[in-house]
Amino acid sequence: MSDAERLPSLNDLLTASALASKAIMVDDTMCRLQWGSATVIVGVSGGAIVAIAPLFNQLPAGQEVGFYRRLLEHNASMGGTASFAIQRDGWVVLQSGRGLKGMDGHEFAVMVGGVGRFADDFDDRLFTEFYAPPPSTAASSEDDSTATA
Repeated sequence: MSDAERLPSLNDLLTASALASKAIMVDDTMCRLQWGSATVIVGVSGGAIVAIAPLFNQLPAGQEVGFYRRLLEHNASMGGTASFAIQRDGWVVLQSGRGLKGMDGHEFAVMVGGVGRFADDFDDRLFTEFYAPPPSTAASSEDDSTATA
């Protein structure tokens, strides 16, 4: 394979995208980056690259249908930049991937940054809507009585 046909390495892409300083290398083919509250794992395997943000390790009990609907709505709002998926082990992830051939630093930054920004936004919204405990009525009653005292 000539130099012109050589696929870029993860290090090449991190350097070309100016993301190398944000990356914590796991090995030559995998790294972690942080976007606010979201962690993005980037991995290269063969001729492909994937960016995955693990969000939740299980579905919200008793709310699966509404949760799936919200994930599909969020998928539509991202315009193909990234998509939610449920992995076989139950993890809810936000992911994006493509072939390495022809990928440059700008495309890499857009892919990884898109997953990071969307994951940082959607993890909080999904947690509040589906995973956070409902506010207790006792706490609201105490707050109301304190406010009027």
